[in-house]
Amino acid sequence: MSGFRVVIDACVLVPIVKTDLLLNLAERGMFHPLWSQRILDEMRDAILDIRADLTAAAISRRIEAMNAIFEDALVDGWEPLESAIRGMPDPDDRHLVAAAIAGRAGLIVTDNVKDFPKAVLEQWNLTATTSDEFLLDALDLDAAAVIDSLVAMVAKRKQPPVTVDSILEGLSASGTTKFVSAVRGHLDA
Repeated sequence: MSGFRVVIDACVLVPIVKTDLLLNLAERGMFHPLWSQRILDEMRDAILDIRADLTAAAISRRIEAMNAIFEDALVDGWEPLESAIRGMPDPDDRHLVAAAIAGRAGLIVTDNVKDFPKAVLEQWNLTATTSDEFLLDALDLDAAAVIDSLVAMVAKRKQPPVTVDSILEGLSASGTTKFVSAVRGHLDA
C-alpha cells in the first residue's frame, strides 16, 4: 500500500488528531500522502478561523514539518489541469482533482465526498472517500499498524499527556465515528 498515492483534502488536515494519525500511518508506509500548496493554504485559513489560540507562525511550522517529513508530498504543476476538470458541483474543488492527476494519485480523501461526483472522478481514474472510510480500510488492512500508531501518538504527546481513549474521543469528534467504533472493538477483543 505504500505506493498508493492519496491526495488529502484540507478539511481532513484541519483536525490535528486526525492529521497526526494519517501522517503516522503514512510514515509506516501504509500510503503515500499528497497535497498542493493550495490545499495547505486552505488548511491554514481554516485553522486560523477556528483556533484563535493559534498563530499563523505556529500553523506555518506545522506545514513546514509536514513538508519536511514528506519531502515529495507537495504536488506542483497541477494548475494547467484545473480548467480541464468539468462537472464539479463546486468549481473551487477542481484543484483537488487536478492535484490528484498531477500527483498520479488514485484516491482523494475528503469529508465532502458529495462534492466529488463519481462520474467526474472516473474520467480521471480517481475515487473519493471520507477520512472515516479511509481509516476503516487502513484498520482492515493492518490493524496492528493502526493500533501501534495510536500508541505512538500517546507516547509523543506529553504536554498535556493523553490516552488512547482521549485520542479516540478527538477522532470521533472529527467525524471518524465508524473508525473509532471499530478500533474500540479491536481493543476490547
